[in-house]
Amino acid sequence: MKKNVIISCILAMLSQVVFGQLSEGSKINANTGTGFNTSKAGVFWNSPSPVSNTVGQFYLDSVWHEGNVKFSNVIQQIGGSSTDSLNNILIRYNVLNDQLEVLADKSKNDVRVIDGKHLKNFKVKSSENDISEYVNTGSFHSDKVSAGFFEKLVQGKLSLMKYYRAKTVKPNYNPGFGTGEKNTTVSVESDYYVVLDNKAEKISPGKSCCLRS
Repeated sequence: MKKNVIISCILAMLSQVVFGQLSEGSKINANTGTGFNTSKAGVFWNSPSPVSNTVGQFYLDSVWHEGNVKFSNVIQQIGGSSTDSLNNILIRYNVLNDQLEVLADKSKNDVRVIDGKHLKNFKVKSSENDISEYVNTGSFHSDKVSAGFFEKLVQGKLSLMKYYRAKTVKPNYNPGFGTGEKNTTVSVESDYYVVLDNKAEKISPGKSCCLRS
């Protein structure tokens, strides 16, 4: 049986999410990186990927914000219990590299990363204490969206998601005229999707859309 769902407007609001607390031991592990067995887990405390001759906007927000992360699988720790999440750490998402950066030690500017493929979701608290949740696109059925994360805008039987992607423009410098850009330029763009029965379909803002199942 086919269902036609028409979106004319979305008025729902995101619910507040209460952030959990880490134990003191876990906070030490999160700040030093000693709690994770990198050789086995292979997901945490890697260094950020270097990007040379590239300029522009790489992040959803370059400012560090407090957040929670949930791994796709349970991560083994050294000298402690295993975990599938970390709470109350400083994070920011690099759209270009699909990496969640973690500020492990602010005084030393020690930045580590979690590759997006190892994350189920992450939540970010804004300076106004609003909570934004980002879910791995791999959690949904769609052949039109690449790896990365959806931001949940409205959640329900019919959900509205926002997908962020990096757009790169190659150098176009002309040495003969001394004009153009010598670096690859990056900008962050977005698309909107609706999700019904775990199926994500791209829509155009300002236009009605129907999902068929």
